[in-house]
Amino acid sequence: MRFDFFTLGGSQFWEDIFFYQKWRIQRHFESKKCRLLDSWDIQRHCGTFDECLKAFYKYIEVYELPRQKGHMIVMIHGLFDSKNIFKPLWRAALANKFSAAAVNYPSSQKSLEAHVTQFETFLNNLIDITDVSFVTKGVGALILRELLNRKNAEWFKKLKIQRVVEIAPPNQGSKFFAKLSQYKLANLIFGPMLKEATPKKVAYMPDIENSIETGIICCGNPFVDAISFLPDGYKNKLYSENEAFAEGCKDIIKIKNRHFNPIKNQLIVKQTMYFIKNGCFKK
Repeated sequence: MRFDFFTLGGSQFWEDIFFYQKWRIQRHFESKKCRLLDSWDIQRHCGTFDECLKAFYKYIEVYELPRQKGHMIVMIHGLFDSKNIFKPLWRAALANKFSAAAVNYPSSQKSLEAHVTQFETFLNNLIDITDVSFVTKGVGALILRELLNRKNAEWFKKLKIQRVVEIAPPNQGSKFFAKLSQYKLANLIFGPMLKEATPKKVAYMPDIENSIETGIICCGNPFVDAISFLPDGYKNKLYSENEAFAEGCKDIIKIKNRHFNPIKNQLIVKQTMYFIKNGCFKK
């Protein structure tokens, strides 16, 4: 006998590889076991990917799920975050008639290369979607840069890339992460991505092509406010106002923010949606 049960999404252990109308198939980053979660994060099946997909199609008939279609906004969170940080933006996307998928990946467990491979699988498995835009937070921007550089991936042939919005991206690398990466405990906690987001590593990453309209939102947070009182010499070793800048971005805007999760800032949500729809920020 099988019992359905609630899960917590498994933000640091499970990776999304399939999504349809908030139903998702997740794969454990280590065991490769898969599970099917419904829109309430209740596990409905477990086994191989094909077994979970087969179970999903049965549930489609039972629950008469409406088809997702058209333009989807794919949301990529930052280090040690989860898909749940995007709830305000996800609601705004649906209100504006977009399909939306906040993708979970085990950010503290795997390397940048492994995360990119997961997102390739996720996009390859998208059904009934023709266009995609991306919204990233933090190191999610670095994953997207590598992802968009793999032009031989299957999903490039079936999906048209529209626009990109990067929220607080470390496009020049994070000085704070570089400092943290010197400590073994920090590397143990935050995983391989900590070193991958340092200025030394990011310097070798490809930029997003100019043909893809990209907007950057620079926003502070309580950490930036806290170190603002330090002498410039110490402050400059931990943070640079230019960390978010990237060559070829179409528009860039600065927004005051006091939330650790910038997606809770309604102005950031509104500006993100404005750029996705118009290709520029509202001045």
